[in-house]
Amino acid sequence: MEGDVNSKYKIMKFGFATLFVLLPMAFVFKYLIWPPKPDIKNFDWTQASLQKDWSSTSPEQLGFSPNILIELHSKLSSNRSKKVHSLLLVRHGQLAFEQYYPVPAENDRTPLPNYYPPNADTYHQMRSVTKSIVSTLIGQMLYQKQLLDVDTPIYPFFEDYGVVVSEEKRAITIQHALNFNSGINWNEWGAVPSDAMNMWLSQDPYRYVLSKGSIYPPGEKHVYQGAMSVLMGGVIEKVSGVSLREYADLNLFQPLGITHFDWFVHEVTGDHLGSSGLYLRSRDLAKLGQLYLNKGVWDGQRLFAKSWAEDSLKPSGQFWDNKAIQYGNNWWFPRITVNNKALIIAGMRGSGGQEMFILPEYDLVFVMTSGAYITQDEDYPFELLVNYILPSIGIKNAKYIARE
Repeated sequence: MEGDVNSKYKIMKFGFATLFVLLPMAFVFKYLIWPPKPDIKNFDWTQASLQKDWSSTSPEQLGFSPNILIELHSKLSSNRSKKVHSLLLVRHGQLAFEQYYPVPAENDRTPLPNYYPPNADTYHQMRSVTKSIVSTLIGQMLYQKQLLDVDTPIYPFFEDYGVVVSEEKRAITIQHALNFNSGINWNEWGAVPSDAMNMWLSQDPYRYVLSKGSIYPPGEKHVYQGAMSVLMGGVIEKVSGVSLREYADLNLFQPLGITHFDWFVHEVTGDHLGSSGLYLRSRDLAKLGQLYLNKGVWDGQRLFAKSWAEDSLKPSGQFWDNKAIQYGNNWWFPRITVNNKALIIAGMRGSGGQEMFILPEYDLVFVMTSGAYITQDEDYPFELLVNYILPSIGIKNAKYIARE
C-alpha cells in the first residue's frame, strides 16, 4: 500500500513538474505563432529616422484600411520563415506604413555583410536591385546627352581590353543589355558554380565577361545575365571618367537625398560592379519607386526623360516558358489582374527577397527587404499585394497569376 502511495505521489509530482515546464513554453510558442494584435490607436505606422526625408500621414488619409494593415503587420510578425526585414508603403508621395522585423538573415556564404537589426537607418543588401539602379543611370546619361541612344553598341567601349569580339557580339546594343537578350553564353541560374559566381571569383570580372562567346543572335532569346549589367556599369565609368559609385552618388543619390549607402567592391580589382553589391535603406529604395511614378522628376529637378520612365515600364519578354512574370529594361513585371483586367505593375528585384514595386494606377510604392538568401519565396510579395495591400485601398478581386 505504501509503495502504491509513493508511486502515485511520484507520478503527481512528475505531472506538476512537467506542467510547470510546459505551460510557459506553450505561452511562448503561442506568442511566437500568434503574437498579440497591436493596439490600433497607439500603433506607430512609421518609424523615427535620423534623416527626416519622408513626409507621412495616417493610412486612413491616404485611403488605406488601418485594420487590414494591422492584419498584414501581424502576419509578417508571426511568419518569420519568410525572413522579411522591412515593409514600406508609400502613396501619393507620403509614407503610410513602415515596419521593421528583427529576423536573422540566412547565411548563403557570400562575402556580402549583413547589417542588423533592420531599422529606418540601417542599409540593406540590394543584390540585383543594383541592376535596375544601373539602368536608371543609363537613362540619366541619355538625358544628359552623354550617350547617343539605346541602339549604341556596347562592346566597342571595351576595345582597350584587347579581347577579340565577334561580329555577332559587336551588334549587341545597350538596349539588348537592358533587356537581357544579348545572346551571350551566360549561365547565371542553372549551373554550380554559376557564371555570376565565377565572375566574382575571377581576377578581372570585365575580362571574364568579355571572354564569353555568343549562342544566340542579339534580341532572339531572353536569358538572365548579370554580365550585361557589369558592362553597362563599365560604360558609365568610361563615359563619365569616374567610378560607378561616384557617378551614382553625384547624379542620382544626392538629388534624391540618399546619403547613407554602400557599394561592395570586387575583392581583387576594387571595381564597383553593375550587377550587385549596392546597399540602400528601405526608405531610399522607396524613393526610386517614387521617382519613376513622378516620371523622372524629384523636388522639381528632372533626373531623366519622361519617355525613359514610360519606356522602362514596358516588358520585353520572359525568361521562363512556364512562368507568367516578364522582364525588360532591368524591371520585372508580374501578372496581377483586378476584375480580370491586367494591372500595371513593375519592379526592381534582388535575390533573398529585395523588392520595390510601383503601381501607377494607384500612385503606390511597395518596398520589402528580406534575408531569405537560401529559401526565398519569389511569389510571396505578390501574395501580400493581392491578399492585403490592394484590399487595404479598397481593391477587391485582385489575383496573382504565377504560372502560364
